[in-house]
Amino acid sequence: MRIIGNANQFRFLAAPMPLEICPGREIWERHRNREYLVFVDESFYRFFGFNSLDGNFCHGALGLPRENYDQFKAALTPLLMEYKRRVRRASGQDPLEIKHSDLRTLPLAFRLKFARNLVTALVETGGFVAGFYSSTRGTIMERVRTNLLDNLEAVPSDHAALFDTAKGELLAQFQGIGQAELITRLLLTPFSAFSSLLRSFDCTFRVCYDPRQSDEDQHVRDALADFIGRLVRVPDLFGDDTGYRGMGINTRSVDELGLQLADVIAGEVRGFFRSNPDALTENATLRLITPESDEPLERFIRINGITFKNGALSPMPTSLHRKLARRNSANIISYYYPVLSAGMLTCVTDTGQLRDLEIPTKFISDLLD
Repeated sequence: MRIIGNANQFRFLAAPMPLEICPGREIWERHRNREYLVFVDESFYRFFGFNSLDGNFCHGALGLPRENYDQFKAALTPLLMEYKRRVRRASGQDPLEIKHSDLRTLPLAFRLKFARNLVTALVETGGFVAGFYSSTRGTIMERVRTNLLDNLEAVPSDHAALFDTAKGELLAQFQGIGQAELITRLLLTPFSAFSSLLRSFDCTFRVCYDPRQSDEDQHVRDALADFIGRLVRVPDLFGDDTGYRGMGINTRSVDELGLQLADVIAGEVRGFFRSNPDALTENATLRLITPESDEPLERFIRINGITFKNGALSPMPTSLHRKLARRNSANIISYYYPVLSAGMLTCVTDTGQLRDLEIPTKFISDLLD
């Protein structure tokens, strides 16, 4: 359970966490005390360099117990053979791997079949999927908000100069070995989410990340190991053990089905947010969400016996909830809801707020700045 309410009105009540009531909880309960493999891939469009405001970046993930991986692959063999036949028929070439960019060109009926069969295999083997999305605009606005934390209560409506300054800072910061610093920052939220989900079921996990270039990936791996190590310094949030057991960067996606399917998830998540901008704008505000700010409905966390505010909640519009919770061909990510990590998708709003779309609770949760 968690605490929600309003601090200024001294109004507090207990409410369920998304993980407590999401469809996948029963699945993952059956696989307690396992080691999970979590495959992570990225999908992006005109993101690096921050030159296009409609650019975006998405991490997709697929996880399942290590001991069930062979069973999972065997269950999907007929589907993957059909995929290759269809791609061969359409392009005249034998596909080397499963790619969302190819899958989305196939007939809608097969794309829906692909999603249904993949979810069935994940349910049978204790798996989950996850997605984390940010636009170029949202990434820059997140820096704008950070720069204002000690000065103003809200981003000014005319913030063009602040936006340009933040963009320049990001460009200056994320240099060096490829885009390693930026990739590391984008991975911090997914890694925290994997740890939180899997430690809820006393599971450990190893990550397999699709390699970009060797020097860059080694830098990312070292930085993330340091980040995960620092999480144990907050035992009330993450316990004495984050569950993280390392990250592999030496396997190419063409050789690893899990990475190929993580690419599919990333593509479907990115497609959802690009087609549904309301998920990034609904109830988004230029006001900073701080421990002192006053929102109608706030969320809290207890650390060392003290209650702290850690975000704000707002009702999710029925139209948006239906797009995610009810299977519909316009939003294929809805087919994955039964195995969606904690029943949530994570994004950065166009105003720069880190946001969880809590499908089970029908809330939009914006985190503290």
